[in-house]
Amino acid sequence: MAEIKKEAAEGSSTAPPAAERGKNHYKNRAKKQKRNKFLKNAKSFGKRESFGRGAELEQTEYNYLVAILETMTKEKDTEERQLIANNVLGQLKGKEIRTASNQVGSRIMEDLLAYTDEETFAGLLETFAQNFRVFCCDKFASHVLQRTLYVALLRAVAPLQADQQGEEDGEGEEQNAKKQKVCGAAERGDRSVWPCYEYCLKEQYADEHRQTCRQYVERMAKYLINNLEEFVWEATAGYVIRQCVLNLGGITEKKATNDAKPLIVPEQWHKLLHEFNVQLMAWPQFGDLIGMEQTATILQDLLRALASTDDAFQLEQLIAKLFKEAFYTKKVKKEEKDGETTVKQEEKSDLPKAFQSDSSIRLLEVCIVVAPAAFLKDKLFSKLFRGHVKQLALSRACNFAIQKLIDHTTDKDMMDMVFAELEDSMEDLLRTGHTGVVLALAKACARLACQQGKFVKNLLDALHCAEVAPTKMINAVLYLLPANVTPSTAPKIHLHGSLILQAILDFNKPIKFVTALLEMPNDRLAEILSEPAGSFVANAFVTGRFVGEKSREKLVRHLEGQYAQLTLSVHGSRVVEIMYEAGNPAQRENIVRELAEQCERLNGKPWSAKVNKRLLVDLYKRNPARWKVAIKNDAKVEKMFDKLVGGKKRKAES
Repeated sequence: MAEIKKEAAEGSSTAPPAAERGKNHYKNRAKKQKRNKFLKNAKSFGKRESFGRGAELEQTEYNYLVAILETMTKEKDTEERQLIANNVLGQLKGKEIRTASNQVGSRIMEDLLAYTDEETFAGLLETFAQNFRVFCCDKFASHVLQRTLYVALLRAVAPLQADQQGEEDGEGEEQNAKKQKVCGAAERGDRSVWPCYEYCLKEQYADEHRQTCRQYVERMAKYLINNLEEFVWEATAGYVIRQCVLNLGGITEKKATNDAKPLIVPEQWHKLLHEFNVQLMAWPQFGDLIGMEQTATILQDLLRALASTDDAFQLEQLIAKLFKEAFYTKKVKKEEKDGETTVKQEEKSDLPKAFQSDSSIRLLEVCIVVAPAAFLKDKLFSKLFRGHVKQLALSRACNFAIQKLIDHTTDKDMMDMVFAELEDSMEDLLRTGHTGVVLALAKACARLACQQGKFVKNLLDALHCAEVAPTKMINAVLYLLPANVTPSTAPKIHLHGSLILQAILDFNKPIKFVTALLEMPNDRLAEILSEPAGSFVANAFVTGRFVGEKSREKLVRHLEGQYAQLTLSVHGSRVVEIMYEAGNPAQRENIVRELAEQCERLNGKPWSAKVNKRLLVDLYKRNPARWKVAIKNDAKVEKMFDKLVGGKKRKAES
């Protein structure tokens, strides 16, 4: 640590200030340090004549792998990656199992597999297929097996994605770009310096090779199904099962994300996925699967995969069985008396078994996400949650299940029942730090257009700010601190507080908060909008469905005199562009005039220089008349472009 601090101190004179670094600076630095640490440890093991964890390698083999690992820590172009992959895996021919069972060898093979040519990869698939059991049960080789499955999936289904893209060509460029971004979500989870998602989907392979990859995926799935009773309890094999189940459903990410859409896969893979489901449900010990984190996560991924296939029957069958045999049961307390065992009707806990362990709670959360609306209301909510909502919301382990329940509620009557149980505990939720439940309530009230007045009243009462000045009220909501509490240090805007305020601005009658924001001193409002979490309040104000056009223009006018200061910060500069778009022509000119007065100062920052370029501030400073003409021409071009690509402008609402 001392060395790291010393290096940081020495480099501080040349390093850019924290505010000027990119938003992913620290994340990228952490990844680089992690890669370098792995390489450093691998070298130190070699010096101590301990040639890696797992299978022991010869010194020459280990040194060769370390040299390759050092080469791979540097960015390479695609051709170099292909050359390295084919050469290295050619050198390892006949030693694949032993190399994959070594920690360093496993890491290298994982990254290289995607860039191998057809012949090399096909040979590896055959070797792995003949030794499935060895790979499944080894803690290092199992990672290589998962990567072969992942790469084989991408190579096999890539043409199907191309066909889908061709069908979507007429849907508009903006919509297609969004879909491409969503489908590429798996790449965000690939931490390797050699990412393979985009490469495998775009690279051209022969139809015969793609068929080989498809057969490998199916062969592996059938092997796992046949050995499911044994492998489901194995830690390493469990990860392989999860990878296989997700891939059969076209899901490439293990982490559940809201916007990740599955790839199109052959219909035969859906049938294999259903075989997994049928075999698991037929087990006599099915109810015990939720008791262990390892087996419960397999069920979670199976639920996600079934949901991606749009097979409502199979999905509801599994959820119903989980509900009946695992969730909706209560523990019974036994009492011994006079040598005889009598069973009391009183339960050990008033909560169903679903809430008795962390693994079952996480599994229930996934059920809530994928369950049909009718099943969610009539079974999961009525039998598991109703009457316990407040208790669960205040529980450290269970409050996330309540958030999921509220987020996926589509029935107003159900929402009314949930709200009735929580409306008197708003202050308790804020005090315990379970602000996510309050946020979920705010979003649901906005989405379903219900209980909005009660929510605002209960929130302001919980924060003791119903009758205070506008500034104090807004601060209380943003900081989620009672107005009568003075913190010892200056607080930062709470992320959930900002999101709650944004949700309230989307309510049917947000006039109280709209007025409060407009009555705040403009320097304090500019300070809020300059912060990362606070800047998005401007988006909510401008795009609010029930925020009037006059209120938007008042906000633009209210911030006059603060635009130059806003533009100096990263997030504030974005707010300036938002206000410019929301203002009328006269207000837009006022904004540009204010920026032109400090043009030289603003050009010193990359984000403010971008705003200057976008709004033609330099041109305005030289010739305001020419600026008006140029802005009108830009507006015409933008309008024509929107018509061509199907862009939609938000309609102003009074």
